[in-house]
Order: sequence, then structure tokens, then C-alpha cells
Amino acid sequence: MKRYLLQPLIKGSMVVLPLLITIWLLWSALMWLNGLGLSLLASLHIPSIFPGMGLLLMLLALLSVGLLFQFNPVSWLYQYVEDALLRFPLVKTLYGAVKDFAAMFDQEKQHNQQVVLVDMPGDAQLLGFITASKIPPAVQNAGDKEELVAVYLPMSYMVGGYTLFVPRARLTMLDWSFEDAMRFALTAGVSQSQARKIKEPLWPLNGDDKNKDASE
Repeated sequence: MKRYLLQPLIKGSMVVLPLLITIWLLWSALMWLNGLGLSLLASLHIPSIFPGMGLLLMLLALLSVGLLFQFNPVSWLYQYVEDALLRFPLVKTLYGAVKDFAAMFDQEKQHNQQVVLVDMPGDAQLLGFITASKIPPAVQNAGDKEELVAVYLPMSYMVGGYTLFVPRARLTMLDWSFEDAMRFALTAGVSQSQARKIKEPLWPLNGDDKNKDASE
């Protein structure tokens, strides 16, 4: 009796919990954006006409900012303000960490993030990501004359990891996407969930197949 009840319970939890957690995280993010938009409307003394108006306002604001950054003067002004902020030690640490974390979700930077295997003593290899080919001169001058690169080694089931300065000769380049490699590393290879590839359409896209079957 225990086996017949426990196994379906575990199976149901494996199916439902990831879906519910994902929906909850997305819903929380959308509600947070909606709250920011409503706060902005309240500060401007503009009434909310329909539910979700704050979210729509924030999405339009983010879209507008993204479009503005297509112009060089706006990018230059932002870079100037950012350089001024980074002159303050505390702001530099907080802002730099948040910006670097957000940059991990940038698709363009993910394509440029090289996945590597780092040769360790013995026969072991660790999965890592090259984060910088240009390292601080103090680090390069402290060691030998070998070319060093900065490699980030993520830790499984933890938000953290180690940054190593490794000779390029000890690295093996992999043809592996950043997203798939990071998911594998963070979950220790347990989670490899991804969308299935549909080999054939569920229904004909046009009437050619139907006409072909009728002719046969």
C-alpha cells in the first residue's frame, strides 16, 4: 500500500512543484513591476484606469530605455554617469555586482562566454567559463610568463564559485552553450531539462499533404 501511494505522490510532486515555483517566481516579478508602475502613477497623481496598468507602464518604460540606447549620445551620457558612480567604493561594489549578475542573462554575452574544461592534478577536469582574457597586471607579473586567463568555476547547488587564474595551455575549449553548461554545473548534472524538438508537425501546415493523400 505504501509503494502504491508514495510513488505517485513523489511523481506528482516532481511534475507540479517545478511548474508552481516557476509560475510563482514569474508572477512575483510581474507583480513587483506592476507595483513600481503604480507607485510612479501615484507620484504623478495619475489614476490607474485598468488592472495591470503599472506593469504596462514599466514594460513601456523598459522598451523606451532600450530604444534610446540605440543612439550614441544616450550611450555616451550613460557611460559618463556610470563612470562617475563607480568612483565611490561602496557604490562600485554594489552596482558592479548587480550589473555583472544581470549581464549573465544577456544573450549576446552568453554567446561570447567560452565554456572550458580546466585540467586539474591527476585525471580530473573541472567545468568553467572564461570571464576575462585580460587579467590585472599585478596578477600576471606575480607569476611566470605563461599567458593567464580568468576562469570562473561555479559550485553545484550554490550561488557562488571560484575565480582561478589558469594558464591557457591547461584549458580545453568546448563547443557547449553557456546556458546548458551553467545549468549542468549548478545542478551537478542532475537537471538537463530542455524543450523537446518536434520532428514532425502535429497537423499539416497547408493543404498539400491532404491533396497528396487524396491523389494516392
